[in-house]
Amino acid sequence: MNRVQFFIIFIFICLFASCAKTEDAAIRSAIQEAKYYLNSSDCANAKDVLDDVDFQEDNASYISTYASAQACVAGYTELDTLFGGNLSNISSTSLIASLAAFSSSIETLPDSSASTAIDQAITTLISYDEAASGSPSTAARNTKFGIKQSGDLSMQTMYLLFVQIGKHFALYGNAEHSADPPTGAKGGGAFGNSCLFSYTTQDAVEVIDDFGGLGTAPLGTCVAASGTEGSDFLEAPETDEDIKRRLCQGIVYFTNLLDILSNLTLPGSDSLGDVSNVGAALSTLMTAAQTQETTGAGGKYNDGDVKGQDAIANLKDVTSQVVCEAEAIERIEKFYAIFFEVVYK
Repeated sequence: MNRVQFFIIFIFICLFASCAKTEDAAIRSAIQEAKYYLNSSDCANAKDVLDDVDFQEDNASYISTYASAQACVAGYTELDTLFGGNLSNISSTSLIASLAAFSSSIETLPDSSASTAIDQAITTLISYDEAASGSPSTAARNTKFGIKQSGDLSMQTMYLLFVQIGKHFALYGNAEHSADPPTGAKGGGAFGNSCLFSYTTQDAVEVIDDFGGLGTAPLGTCVAASGTEGSDFLEAPETDEDIKRRLCQGIVYFTNLLDILSNLTLPGSDSLGDVSNVGAALSTLMTAAQTQETTGAGGKYNDGDVKGQDAIANLKDVTSQVVCEAEAIERIEKFYAIFFEVVYK
């Protein structure tokens, strides 16, 4: 190699290194500029500057900031203000009711701009982990981004999941918001429904009727499966596609929350209240629901339509909306009957 060739190669190497450095600088600059806009709730400009450098699916800071820009549309620019300091009011023994009681949970229609924005932010935070299964996983995010950055993404996702779970179940569960303070109890609102869904699958109907007939039943207000007891937003004239999508959203929010809480060490803080106990409490309830489904009443709750059998076993670890929607509606329906109607009362 002569001196001229060496010089040309050297110039190319320098130019490549310079371009790479410039690209990294542009990404860092875009993140900082987006955060500046987010501080003044300028959601559109925050998202625009991030879009200018293309989506950076390998950059945890970029992903976090992009999700913040999406959640900004719903009025959330800082995680600390999501609940107005009410994280300490979260209860591990009545999680859904405590989340449904927050003022941020009040919704009057499905698929509102706020709930859609938060759903998009959650999807952004959990979707770029390169999990071989194609389903979001905290373990996969730990491997890709490292424990520190993955933990930051998990904390951000956890807060948003608390918001979204509260919105989801307050709407479809007709939560009480009129008391002072509100209880978030299922069936206590103005919509009139006493259950989340109107159950028609045999096993699900038997669960509702048997548990609801116990007086002090674990199903609370959901005491009979008449085919009309659920939310109007989860039955005709709503389309089958929308109904399944909305039901699956509730499942996927919960399974991702469980996955995060099972793999995240929460910082010690009085403001977190009972949050550190939520994961263990939900895991215990999920195990109890699976046992009840498979062995309760001599197997009565798992001997109906095969498309609805083993709902807990098949859905408890599904963290992907696409995977959930591929399941039969009978199985999704029974998951609600034997888990969510028990957990939320």
